Amino acid sequence: MRRMGNDKDLEEYEKEYLEKLEKKKEPSEEEKLEKEKEFSKEIENLNIVDYTLLESERRENLLLCLHHGFVEILDSTEKLFRLGLIKKLNRKLTFSEKEKLERQKDTPQFKQYAARIQRIMDSETEQRIREYQANLGLRNLDDPMDVTEKGKQILEKKRKELESVWKEMSSAYDSKNKQLFQKKIESNISYFPLFIIMGFVNGSMMAMMMGNMGMNSEMYMQDMNMAYNQGYTDAGGTLPAEGDFGDAGGEGGGFMDGGFQPGF
Repeated sequence: MRRMGNDKDLEEYEKEYLEKLEKKKEPSEEEKLEKEKEFSKEIENLNIVDYTLLESERRENLLLCLHHGFVEILDSTEKLFRLGLIKKLNRKLTFSEKEKLERQKDTPQFKQYAARIQRIMDSETEQRIREYQANLGLRNLDDPMDVTEKGKQILEKKRKELESVWKEMSSAYDSKNKQLFQKKIESNISYFPLFIIMGFVNGSMMAMMMGNMGMNSEMYMQDMNMAYNQGYTDAGGTLPAEGDFGDAGGEGGGFMDGGFQPGF
């Protein structure tokens, strides 16, 4: 695939992309049903990265994704786009939205992440970025995305599921039932990142709860990326003066939307 180094290349690419869309034949009803089944199965198996990206888009919070790998994020974004859970934003960002994103880009966490990607960028990753743009029909890597209604429903369903589990864990903690609390922790440890991402608890509080119940928190949280405990995703955000961007339910935004470019 060619490098998109100038406006002419971009114009040719957009023309080719539109032509491909026009040539796609309308699928039969049987093919549509089969595709829906495949999509439903994929949605049932969304992973931590997928839900993190959806929550990041919903809250317009760039920092939520910084503990995940760059290529991992590209893969997940493609999946969510293909499943109809996110889409390209069909309007320009407002001044306030741009301002929120710029404030997040000014944080040490975002600057460190962007600098690290710049340092290790290679030709293989550049090619992956071009494929990503082509697959989503993006002119720029940072074209803004938005959560679709379907995506919001999936996210809300997961939130309710997590809320139910968290209430059970909290109840066991409040009743000082150490055996039950440990059982709940061990059976739901895979949910830990999402508990933090969705604001039910932060890493420090989770560690304190386990410590108070006589459990070794390090043993349970050692495999969790340290970013969870460094404030990237804590419910209060890493910018106490600014608050939690987009938590009121704003539209648009997301990981790539702050103008982040890997510099190729």
